[in-house]
Amino acid sequence: MAVCRRLPRALDPLPGESLPGLLLRIAFRLGLPPDRVAELCGLGKAGRAIPHFYLRDLPEQQATALSRSADLTVAEVNDLTLRPFANSFPALTGSKWDLIRTGGSATSNWGVTVSSRYCPDCLRGDGSPIQNAIGGAWQASWHLPVVFACLRHRRFLEHLCPVCERAVNGTVRAQPSLIKNARLIGLHPAQCRNTLIAGRGSSKSVCGARLDENPGSGTRSLSAEDMQRLLLLQERLTVRLTSTAPPRVGDSMSISFFPDLISTVNLIKLTWPMGESYVPSQELAMLVEEHAAHVVALVLAGRAGDTGAGLNGLRSVSADAAQCGALLLAADTLLGDREIIALRPRIRALTREAFRISPSHADKILRQKTNSDTLVRVSFRRMYGDVVGRRQRTASPDRRFEIEEVPAYLPQGLYESHIAPIVPDLPPLGRRAPRLLRRAASIRLAQLASGGTWHASAEFLGIPESGALHTLRVLTRELGESQLRSVFENAVGEIADKFGHAAGRVDYARRRRCMAKWRLSASDWHALRDGLLKLGRGRTSTDPRVGSIFLWSEVTQGEHLHSPTLLERREAGEDTTLLVLAARRCFSTDLHHSSLRLVQRLRIYACLLAEACDRQSGPSVSVDEVIALDGSV
Repeated sequence: MAVCRRLPRALDPLPGESLPGLLLRIAFRLGLPPDRVAELCGLGKAGRAIPHFYLRDLPEQQATALSRSADLTVAEVNDLTLRPFANSFPALTGSKWDLIRTGGSATSNWGVTVSSRYCPDCLRGDGSPIQNAIGGAWQASWHLPVVFACLRHRRFLEHLCPVCERAVNGTVRAQPSLIKNARLIGLHPAQCRNTLIAGRGSSKSVCGARLDENPGSGTRSLSAEDMQRLLLLQERLTVRLTSTAPPRVGDSMSISFFPDLISTVNLIKLTWPMGESYVPSQELAMLVEEHAAHVVALVLAGRAGDTGAGLNGLRSVSADAAQCGALLLAADTLLGDREIIALRPRIRALTREAFRISPSHADKILRQKTNSDTLVRVSFRRMYGDVVGRRQRTASPDRRFEIEEVPAYLPQGLYESHIAPIVPDLPPLGRRAPRLLRRAASIRLAQLASGGTWHASAEFLGIPESGALHTLRVLTRELGESQLRSVFENAVGEIADKFGHAAGRVDYARRRRCMAKWRLSASDWHALRDGLLKLGRGRTSTDPRVGSIFLWSEVTQGEHLHSPTLLERREAGEDTTLLVLAARRCFSTDLHHSSLRLVQRLRIYACLLAEACDRQSGPSVSVDEVIALDGSV
């Protein structure tokens, strides 16, 4: 990198000004080409494209060099980029900025538009001598697709030069630059830098039209009422974008506000005109139609075998500010207050239609990792069983947990605090309610963690297919498509929050592997019972397999009915009824003194077994240590 020099005459950045905008103003004031100014500021070499990804964020070395050359603080330099929006607008961090050829990646994912929208009135300046001479600020926020209107001048942003009718600072051969034709000298910051080609053999020339002197309509012939709706929406979006408060831990709705909005826009486009009822006027619906018609054509081309009709066309941002605003308004209206029970029927119809039209496109839209739990929960046709798409992801990034950390049977404490309170609101399931709901909650948590199907998640947890299928049938029959399903879903979501934020989470999958072949020896079983009077002497009470079942269940937090010991007996054709009853007594709260002491010893044994599994040292425990610990309690 060339040695940076202090610029002979620098400029203070205007409020909200972008990095390319400041470089253009400095270049015009100094009478230098922008690429030379960039070179002097340590941002590249003259004659080469200025890296477009500097728009998102400047590396520390470049930020320091620019601050020294332009006599700015590093904070002022960073404010010239899109960094201030990174926390509030997750699409910025998901764009592939480091690629030399971005194609449509950043734009198709709503991360940024390298070609800036603009407000002619803002570019004209505020009437001060300096802005009269070199123009107003190109705003950094104009590069964000969700910014479609200028709130100061109450108008839509423009995206085309009014003379050459091409995008301002558009890409050349899919290679975007921070400033187009940066080698040219003498162009005003508000002049169009698009290249014109007069014809074969003719020399190239630059459009040069003054964008601040050709204001355009800025209204798209909308009624005052529609314009007011869109400006109010832009105000709300701007508040979200410019909020300096970091997202609260666990507040997935705050973190996922824009991802939900963008996914809903794409869902509306895919299913148009099904979502027309969420557009408040015919004029706005026509704006959506202008863009959605192109999307529908792409989808139909893909169904007809055109391999070039990819997802980028479906997810692409409309460069036209009015179209973009109308789509965002429709999505915002559909989402409403994003309360899950009210949202489910609104979005479910569009979801069904999206999967009918193009399952692959719908699946990719609805399982974006940044979508909120609420949106993903309501966007699939069935809560249980195989989801419509290939995978279902509903654990939000800020509370991520792995499927290995999900126990196969929801622990009793979590059941009592989160599931038991909603049981009175559910259809009567009788004595089987705790068992079915604890099993279902664990399978659901595994789905949240992995994005897998109900059956695949149950299989990973070691729940037999018959048990998973029975649970599925009962809950589908009892809860169906009613609001009761949301009650259960919300309760599981609360548990997922706890899982995602818990410290020292347990790898239950490892414990299941360690305990798969482990069995309590007869000698240890008798030693645990030694000295405890009035214990039953029946066939099952003296059977060490009772201890094996209980200990496996405690260590793995699995359902005792699915313990390897019982599964082996069933596969051998044995009647396990008495064995199940004996093991179940160990979990009872109505035990006499000796039985309580035995269960206490078993729990100590289980704690030591669990520690051994977690250390991966093999499930081996000294029964003498168990008895000693029991005596010290």
